[in-house]
Amino acid sequence: MNANALAIREYLDRFYTAEEWPTLRHQAQQWAISRPLEGLRLLDATPLYRNTLAKFMALLAAGAQVSIPRKTLLPRNPDIEALLPSFGICTAQKEDTFDIILDCAGSCAHRTPKLGFTELTRSGVSKFERTRLPVIVADSGIIKRIETGLGTGESLFRALAQLGYSGLQNKSLAVVGYGKVGRGIVHYARRNGMNVTVIDKADISADLPEGVAFLDVHDTEELNRCAAQSWCLVTATGQFNALHNRLKTETVFNNPTLLINMGVDDEFGTKIPSERVLNAKKPLNFILEEPTRMCFMETTMALHNACALELLTADLPRKCLPPPRDVEERLLHIAATHGCREMQHLHLFLGY
Repeated sequence: MNANALAIREYLDRFYTAEEWPTLRHQAQQWAISRPLEGLRLLDATPLYRNTLAKFMALLAAGAQVSIPRKTLLPRNPDIEALLPSFGICTAQKEDTFDIILDCAGSCAHRTPKLGFTELTRSGVSKFERTRLPVIVADSGIIKRIETGLGTGESLFRALAQLGYSGLQNKSLAVVGYGKVGRGIVHYARRNGMNVTVIDKADISADLPEGVAFLDVHDTEELNRCAAQSWCLVTATGQFNALHNRLKTETVFNNPTLLINMGVDDEFGTKIPSERVLNAKKPLNFILEEPTRMCFMETTMALHNACALELLTADLPRKCLPPPRDVEERLLHIAATHGCREMQHLHLFLGY
């Protein structure tokens, strides 16, 4: 392993046990031998927090030159950003060119890498609708469910605790959207003893855990009644303006209901001002020093990295592609075999 990758590993060993990040450690160890990205220029737009350094460690061990975007709307920890030069990680300039871009939310979709993109999130896919390059979307596989389900669900309640909201037993929670993020929020809400209602556009009542109520999002009268009576309403649809013209302003201003947006985009819509939603409509877990715990995030980051290797294959279709299933299965095996206690029963949550 080269000096910069080793320096990152030594730094992170001060904060994490080996079982909290087995997949990225294994990836770095293997790539330090095979050097599959030797000499390639990579731009990585992953939101920058301490655990993101583990992702960079594996890429550096693989022989890549790693840069981050100069400007981005995605969140960054300035203290971690200040450390990057000491690990040999540069800030990209406008004129810089790259072989591969590891993107997030399509924030670098305007650039033209030589080989293609790997995209971290579902919300970024729309930015690549007219792409002329292959784009491998990590969020199209099953591994992303660990981060967006278990990781985001857990971190939402850590963020609430940090804000002083505790003792959630028997409090009512309305969750709009029952995709990966919504399922994770419901999972942890039930563990906290909350009374949960899921609001969605399709009748998913048969798919809900016992004791969780269902409400059709198109029934605006019932939606507003539920919002007014709930202690907290969380949006997790992944859709911009999801509640626009559905959630009434009088419901929002006449009731003390906590409002939380856990999507990348504004799901409440412009009629609801930012100051009425916790963290100004940004995902609440981003108030935390570590928005997603390493054990829930690291396998997703390893997959995002691994997809970059797939771009070395010639003649890939020039469109959005799912990650190869065999790549996911290898990473999941490492996470489940060598990971911390929360990762030992992944099959129960992922259904694989």
